[in-house]
Amino acid sequence: METLPEQLHSLRKAKHLTQQELGERLGWSQGRVSAIENGRIEPRLNSVMQMSRLLDHEVILVPRALLPAVQSMISGKEDQPLWSTGEEQENTP
Repeated sequence: METLPEQLHSLRKAKHLTQQELGERLGWSQGRVSAIENGRIEPRLNSVMQMSRLLDHEVILVPRALLPAVQSMISGKEDQPLWSTGEEQENTP
């Protein structure tokens, strides 16, 4: 699974935006966008939310027990049950 900075980078690329263009839309410098995407700085939650929303995504909190199900739904992998807790994988040799 991609890290948050990697996800933000991928989302920006998918929208065909340069760091400069994204920065201008957010009122930030290109350097700040680059630093966030490369993990050189840890942005505040508000900054992550601003970037995410501009890239048509939302930041949500998911209960840890439901994370495998949410990841399965997001990935589009239909061969994985949506109810899996991940424990099945731990018990498999």
